[in-house]
Amino acid sequence: MPDGLTLMIYILAGVGGMAYFVYGKKQQNIAFLAAGVGLCVYPYLVSSIEPLILVGIVLLAAPFLLSRQ
Repeated sequence: MPDGLTLMIYILAGVGGMAYFVYGKKQQNIAFLAAGVGLCVYPYLVSSIEPLILVGIVLLAAPFLLSRQ
């Protein structure tokens, strides 16, 4: 069973991923849709705290960084 911080990150990533997925589907924006799926899936693949936080921040920022180009 994960500790409290890891569990909180899992929950926040899942909620953020769901929000990005719904927004991307509604707006037909592939960047938010893909980031939403990534946010929902990546906690299953990463178990250490530091990479978990870094990957989450990158996935949260990716749609905004991609839309600036």
